[in-house]
Amino acid sequence: MRLTPEQKAEIIRLKRRGLGYGRIAGEMGIKTTTVRAVCKRSGLFDDNPAHAALFTIPEPQHSTELATVKPLPQQKVVTGHKQTDAYLWVLEVIKLNEPAHLAAAEEALSKLTIDPKDAERLYREWLLLNGVDGLNVAFGTMFMDDPQYFISRAKEGIASARQVRAHYGSYDAAMEPVAAELLIDQSALLVGDDFGMTEEELAEGATYGIDRHLEVESARKAAHNGFCDVLPDPHTLSDVVREFEYWNWLYEMRHTASKELGWQYGAEHRQEVYDREDWLDGKLSIIRPRHQREAVDVLKWLLQSERHDGRDELDGILLNLVGGSTDND
Repeated sequence: MRLTPEQKAEIIRLKRRGLGYGRIAGEMGIKTTTVRAVCKRSGLFDDNPAHAALFTIPEPQHSTELATVKPLPQQKVVTGHKQTDAYLWVLEVIKLNEPAHLAAAEEALSKLTIDPKDAERLYREWLLLNGVDGLNVAFGTMFMDDPQYFISRAKEGIASARQVRAHYGSYDAAMEPVAAELLIDQSALLVGDDFGMTEEELAEGATYGIDRHLEVESARKAAHNGFCDVLPDPHTLSDVVREFEYWNWLYEMRHTASKELGWQYGAEHRQEVYDREDWLDGKLSIIRPRHQREAVDVLKWLLQSERHDGRDELDGILLNLVGGSTDND
């Protein structure tokens, strides 16, 4: 039996709704093997190889050795209390995240006679006496009485910096645009759209009021439409998860690299990437799991995803994962 293009399109539509091969065959009065063959040949229900090629995290290829060692900070008289100032200097050294200095800083810490809690108290009193407001005092002394907190953070930072060097060879290289971002720059969806902003809002470069802000945000995301004119679509939930993992990995790489390059707060994704991620959230709600194994794997990932914790879309995603079973296997 030769199927018409309309019949093939209907098979794909029903399959995307989550119907199994047998049910589709029954509703359309054709063989189950025919339905399965149409779905398989379409390639729409297997991982998209073009998507995988663009969004697979690359293997590390470079040495993790440091080219240069960060210089030690200058020792300063801050409070005038020698042991407190020495403690402050050791914390500065730890916060460098420099492997060549960390062990020495830990050794110096063990030789100080002042208790960290006393150093924190004396430094706080000195800040207040010098006119620093209470909020900045609180931030300036946060965790100061717990040097192990800073040591643990330094070790994590050192490990993250090694990963950046392993994948990119240098911190500057990590800041270069990746292939997916270069494709986004070619998107026709970026051009010539003010997303409904008024002339006054465009002139000021801002909107006022939460409702108005959300209105423009929604219009922009809808116009960008996931940049699907230039980026490959995910065909499966596994594709969607892979892409989320890729963007998260890239964020971590760049955030670490930018901090190592001296950025105070670290790099963020460009807005277009965040819009793509919001678009991907919609895919989590509508792409049906191919089988129970995929549903379970995605659910496990979702439960560990900080991004999706408490989001409005979560109910729809969970309902998609636990919905009617399919008979793909």
